[in-house]
Amino acid sequence: MIKSSRDARMLIGEYVLGNDIPVYIINALPETIDLQDIIDRVDKIIPRPFLYEVEAVYVGQFEEFYKMNVNAFFDNGAIYISNAQDNADDFLDDLLHEIAHAVEVGFSADIYADQSIRDEFLGKRKRLYTILATEGYDVNMADFAELGFSEEFDNFLYTEVGYPDLRALSSGLFPSPYSITSIREYFAIGFETMFLGRPDDIKLNCPSVFRKVSFLYNNYK
Repeated sequence: MIKSSRDARMLIGEYVLGNDIPVYIINALPETIDLQDIIDRVDKIIPRPFLYEVEAVYVGQFEEFYKMNVNAFFDNGAIYISNAQDNADDFLDDLLHEIAHAVEVGFSADIYADQSIRDEFLGKRKRLYTILATEGYDVNMADFAELGFSEEFDNFLYTEVGYPDLRALSSGLFPSPYSITSIREYFAIGFETMFLGRPDDIKLNCPSVFRKVSFLYNNYK
């Protein structure tokens, strides 16, 4: 039974991001989350060209969440976000993060061609290797020289080191423990953090990411 205009929009997909990207609610969000307000906030801060690779947004429960141990992902032009959110800020975090991955697809040459983010990321990985080795962890330098995501390495960071300790040990190097897992997550979390209103944090700790995101914003807004 439809009880409100909000319920009606959720059923027929009337939510729209960036003026023309449909947002479909497959499984309902908590009543405390105002999706239209989140969309309005994103439309205000994200330039439309940053959404060129996004064709649709789906909110609900999807099998891939459990396979990949994530609650959001970007794939083949679509953003998928879990409806199991604690609050609006958590949903906004996820949406901005996946928009960052869409930006990577559309502007990969602008972001990565000069290898400045690569060099910054690997330099920090090497410093983290030294920190963890000094702390007595059994680490292999080869793991820290990779750019891509490794489930084995992620498991090491999450279970053996633990994200709370890792956050403290990597403070000033990485914006979050998850940003350590791959160069793509390093960029995406930097992007997300900037648009969540903390650009100075990224400017200070991840200057190459800050310069790239600033360049894209200033040239494509």
